[in-house]
Amino acid sequence: MTSPESVLDKARAMTAEATRLRRDVSAEHEAKRVSERVGEILPLLQRLALIAAAVRRLRAVSGENWVDLSGLDDGRAALARHAGLPSNQAFTAAKSKISSVTSRVSTDLGAAWSRWTEQQFAGLPLMRIPLLDPGDQETAREWRDDLQSLAKKTVPTSTDISMFQSAAAQLAEALAKVSDPPQEVLALLERLSESPPLSLAELADEDIRLLRQAGVASQIEVRRREA
Repeated sequence: MTSPESVLDKARAMTAEATRLRRDVSAEHEAKRVSERVGEILPLLQRLALIAAAVRRLRAVSGENWVDLSGLDDGRAALARHAGLPSNQAFTAAKSKISSVTSRVSTDLGAAWSRWTEQQFAGLPLMRIPLLDPGDQETAREWRDDLQSLAKKTVPTSTDISMFQSAAAQLAEALAKVSDPPQEVLALLERLSESPPLSLAELADEDIRLLRQAGVASQIEVRRREA
């Protein structure tokens, strides 16, 4: 026969177990909630970190401090101030702070990037490209095209900035080997670079004389077209 005390002990044990299970379920629910909220914030933080890295890279290559990086830690700091597990409202507020900072820094970075790339293009004597040897001309034009493509980036990455700096330095080195051509020679070389190619009949004696005087006549090939 079971005593009342034994039944009471079992009841108490069951009550304790039920309480523990409720706590476990509640803890599991909280853990899932926080995990989901953190999963929403992590991509935002990663995006902000990439943008901040690009800002620092641009600062390093340009020597200019065009972009204000203050406030990068506002979102994380807001969460850290909460004791225990942050509420959904706290996560929402943190996401808002992170998004706001990301938007501001991205806009400023884009403006700084545009300003710096314009400065770099202005310093490149691109008019000298037609004076390079044919093989070097092709390489120089590829570098120029790469620079133009990178400069169109709305928000550059650190890699974009490094690639631009490298291509600009290589192009500048190549163009430093020749001097600025007279304007009439430059215009003539541009005509000769067009497609379809010019025929000899389209060149005047003065054109040929200009090419010889500029020292680029050896770059011009004359071939008979097959009938």
